[in-house]
Amino acid sequence: MNKFMKLEDRLEGAIGERGQFLGYTNDGKKDAVYRRHHIDWEKHFSGKEFFGLSPVKIIQNGNARKGVCRWIAWDLDIDLSPEDFCRIVFRINPEFFCYKTSSGRWHIHHYLDDWTDVEVCRKIASEYENKFKKVWKKGVDTSHSLPKGYNVEEGKPGGWLFLPYCPHPDLKNKELCSYSPSGNSLSKSQTEFAINWRKYPIIRSMVGSFNGEGGREWRLLLAKMVIVHNNLDLTPYEVNEQFNEPLKEPYLTRDVIQRHEKKDFEGDFTKQYLQEHTEKYLKDINGFWRKELKGVGVLDGFTDPEQEEKVEEFLKNIIYIKNDDLWYDKTTGKEYSSKALQVTYGHIFNGKLNDVIKTFSANQGAQLVEQTVYRPDLFKTIEDPIVKDENGLLQLNTYRPSNIEATPPNSPEIKKHIENFKELIRKLTEHEGIGINGKGEEISLYDYVLDHLSMPFQQPGNKVRSAILFHSKEFQVGKNTFFSIVQQGLSKDNCAVITPTEAIDRAKGFLEHQLVLIDEIKLEGKFQEKISTLNTMKPMMTNEDFRIRPLFHNWKDIYSTCFFMLFTNHKDALAVDENEARYTIIDIGKTREEMGGDDFFNRFWTTEGKLVDGLVGAVKWFLSNRQISKNFNFKSPSLKTNFLKVMSKEGGHPLLKEIEPLYKERATPFHQSVISIQDAFDWLKKEKRITGRINDLADVLKKLGAERIGEVKHKRSGRKPTMWILRNNDFFCDKSLTSLVNEYWFPTDMSEEGKKTWSLSSGDVSMIEGKLKEIDGYEEAFEENPEEDPEEQIETIRRNRRLKGVA
Repeated sequence: MNKFMKLEDRLEGAIGERGQFLGYTNDGKKDAVYRRHHIDWEKHFSGKEFFGLSPVKIIQNGNARKGVCRWIAWDLDIDLSPEDFCRIVFRINPEFFCYKTSSGRWHIHHYLDDWTDVEVCRKIASEYENKFKKVWKKGVDTSHSLPKGYNVEEGKPGGWLFLPYCPHPDLKNKELCSYSPSGNSLSKSQTEFAINWRKYPIIRSMVGSFNGEGGREWRLLLAKMVIVHNNLDLTPYEVNEQFNEPLKEPYLTRDVIQRHEKKDFEGDFTKQYLQEHTEKYLKDINGFWRKELKGVGVLDGFTDPEQEEKVEEFLKNIIYIKNDDLWYDKTTGKEYSSKALQVTYGHIFNGKLNDVIKTFSANQGAQLVEQTVYRPDLFKTIEDPIVKDENGLLQLNTYRPSNIEATPPNSPEIKKHIENFKELIRKLTEHEGIGINGKGEEISLYDYVLDHLSMPFQQPGNKVRSAILFHSKEFQVGKNTFFSIVQQGLSKDNCAVITPTEAIDRAKGFLEHQLVLIDEIKLEGKFQEKISTLNTMKPMMTNEDFRIRPLFHNWKDIYSTCFFMLFTNHKDALAVDENEARYTIIDIGKTREEMGGDDFFNRFWTTEGKLVDGLVGAVKWFLSNRQISKNFNFKSPSLKTNFLKVMSKEGGHPLLKEIEPLYKERATPFHQSVISIQDAFDWLKKEKRITGRINDLADVLKKLGAERIGEVKHKRSGRKPTMWILRNNDFFCDKSLTSLVNEYWFPTDMSEEGKKTWSLSSGDVSMIEGKLKEIDGYEEAFEENPEEDPEEQIETIRRNRRLKGVA
């Protein structure tokens, strides 16, 4: 019997909550649901269900709540073999445990001795996130480390991870086990043993050993040394049982246990001897040194006295970029390879490249940076391009400001340029007029656009987390005019114009700009392809941290505060819905003549097609000094506009146009408050000849405001239909899930054959008909006395459902 703490006890966390695997979506990603149920370890370890859990346990602490954890976890998207990955992790912390995930990547668990305050655990998780980032330049997703996203006061345990040792038949990888430091897979009981003795790396490393990996007899001698000198409640017999091929009798007792008497550990194998040889023993067991061996030798006197001045100048101007293995020369402002560095500066070092590099690396004043960054907010001077980022790391700032001076309005001509620009923005926005923010307030689109344009001039460190999309049916109405002015004010090196194809390219070099215009936006393909493209673009609109690979550079993580604008002539350009939070969509709604024709645009352009003199400097001063509106929040979602509804319908799911009328009319199969989506889909396919997949219908139902409940068992037939609530959500808020399908729902086909399919008797039908009359009564009462705005009521309903523990 295993006398150590079981793994499920080590992994105790959120009370009465769990994540559950539902399968895989069409794009191959795991589909999961979060439910307020206790985790069922028996089902998990048997493979019947695949569960996840948050490590945050929220307990009552007097009149308040307290969050505690006794395990911490990291989800690393690292594609390495067990031997390579476990070796690295063991060197970082020998008490960490590595588990393969269902996607073949890695989870790391850190088990604590006692329940520990969640804030302390979060700090530990963050500290190791930074260490992992230094080891792996990609694959370290800090949003997936735990604990994270919790709110103790509100009783929310936050993020969760799927747990190990679940052989669920649908998983792509069913070997969700832990591994020894040498990369051997471990059983659950072996893992429990290793966790218990994790503070003794030699013992922990022996678990899962095979015959031939250094000799079992020798390993048991080492185990006995550790046991004796640390006075452990453990025997070599128990260690032997953790080998994948345990040593058998009579050799176990005769050759190992009895061979080494107490005097041996007081003479040859003392505690000091063990400490001095621990690294060697770990090398023998695991196949690698835990602590890297330090190199020897120091370079002194690296240059002749007469060359000191040249070397000093060399060190002053040259910066080494570690991530790209390139050299930056401040005298030219460009990056070079090692060979180019040798050609330029080799004469100082007798033409030898090795001497050039040795001289640089041996000097304490050598300028080294992690990588290049584009940070207008951290810019100092061109002569001093090295900056320190939020993590305290040195970076080479490649941002260079525009050389166009901002011109204050101290003359009638400059004032006129500013007024013309303001009039241009007013003409572009006055058709749409206003947008609605998240508080329901009306916002002037004229001010809103100017606020957006002012941000890169006034607050380059703050990213505007929504984009503006200008739509015009007509061409040459002024979109390019205002953008060209702003682009020159910031400089073309700081503004990029890209296509939709470039926007989703993995290089994403355009993110290292202040302003990006996606021109002629029009997403092609099927609806799901449009959605996929929008989802790819979404992080660019809202996030600051990205992973990019510009041409001729390595992959790197960057911090970008650039913001976006989009131009289009197509009202179905994007597959957005009416709840869109990324794009403020403005319809210009005018022809060129209605904008003022050539007489108006001649105020901005010369006959040679250049912006008129003085215009850019005047606008730069205006945008740099105008007061940003008090109601403008760069973190807020986009505004809702009239044209958002148009684009949502025109660019939305093609099935929506077929389903929406039936849904609103409460026509079959949407005549009930509760439906089985499969039942409805089959009827629509047969009777209405709709095309597409059941997932398409699910997308449409979400858009129409329906709520997915999930699989519920139909007691009479034994089936588990996936149920949706179409309306009357509040009525069902105190009803159990099983009652929805068994008491308040009829299948669409109520013929004798249909009843037989669902095993419905005449008594069942009468009972359900009676229950459905309750809904009719509820609707009549609600129509007589509606108390809330529909959108507020829906949110209230969902909140009540959560509080009552109804999924």
